[in-house]
Amino acid sequence: MKLANFDPAAFKRDNWQQQPRVFRQVLPNFKDLLSADELAGIALELGVDSRIVQNNHGTWNLVHGPFDAYDTLGDSHWTLLVQAVNEHYPPTRPLLRAFRWLPAWRIDDLMISYATPQGGVGPHIDQYDVFIIQGEGSRRWRVGPKGNYQTRLPHPDLSQIEKFEAIIDEELNAGDMIYIPAGFPHEGTAISASLSYSVGFRAPSQAEWLSALADHALEHELLGKRYRDNNATLLAQEQLTPDDLPVEAIQAVQEHLINALQDESLVREVVAKLLSTNPRPPLQFWPENTVQQDELTRILELSNAWIAAPGLRWLFSHDETQDYVYVQGNRFRSDEHVRALLTQFSKEDEVHSRVIQNAMKRSADVRSIYLWLYNEGFVVEVDEES
Repeated sequence: MKLANFDPAAFKRDNWQQQPRVFRQVLPNFKDLLSADELAGIALELGVDSRIVQNNHGTWNLVHGPFDAYDTLGDSHWTLLVQAVNEHYPPTRPLLRAFRWLPAWRIDDLMISYATPQGGVGPHIDQYDVFIIQGEGSRRWRVGPKGNYQTRLPHPDLSQIEKFEAIIDEELNAGDMIYIPAGFPHEGTAISASLSYSVGFRAPSQAEWLSALADHALEHELLGKRYRDNNATLLAQEQLTPDDLPVEAIQAVQEHLINALQDESLVREVVAKLLSTNPRPPLQFWPENTVQQDELTRILELSNAWIAAPGLRWLFSHDETQDYVYVQGNRFRSDEHVRALLTQFSKEDEVHSRVIQNAMKRSADVRSIYLWLYNEGFVVEVDEES
């Protein structure tokens, strides 16, 4: 799947994280990747993050799934939203591949929503960038300028904002797309019963980065350098009582913390581990028994094709001397054969066993990684999965 009537280079230059924009017919003759009934079926499953938002004459309600009935909701003013559908329904994954002109580690998930006429979640602001592709039906999208908007909670789990003046007010039909950067207020309202596909992006906060750094440092007994006074803090303290905390001491602690971030290899490790870890644990297909390399070779010889576990993430990185791949937060040595094999898993729904066997013959790094993937249940034979 590839976007039409869309220039990625121009978009990144003129719009990405700058301005919202509507793009017409980026997917001409778009056929929905699933039906409303199939989406409802996914929302029935345990472990799926789903919710229904309903607006009953100005009274908002939100209910979390799983859901097994919809007949009490009426014919209008409600929306079903299902997160990470790409991790539960493989036919939706090609839509995410249409956005591989952006870094894969920035993409979070594909949320799909079904809205009845007048359905929506109200005016709100997201802290991440999003592309919304219209499927069947139509929706009206209003987007306002960045600003200071008062937040309100019509329901404890539903954050909305006050009304805003629109800088975009457009109706989207099948195949149209709207891009909304983080921080721009927006509101989508279904004109008719409709499906929308939202490609959301991951944007870790400073707190998440620092928490990951602290966890890694504690786990590996790093960053053990202790605070020490300097002349400035000692002189400042002399002018105060022993119970006072001088500004110079705070500045010294700040410098102490900043110095911890000067270790590039440490920061690289923390960033790569965090970004290669799916916060929604991937579904694992545990083998009956763990195997050794020769046993895995025989299994591959008798198999046809393989898939990666839904939601499994990886990314490539390197230092001055070595290439690495991080898979679900675990680091491995990498080479050109590892990169080629995992890239094929990114691009294809399934990878033939012959491709895997050939890569294993050429690379000890491939053998090491694939053995780990198998024993951890992160790869599975297609026949078994079905």
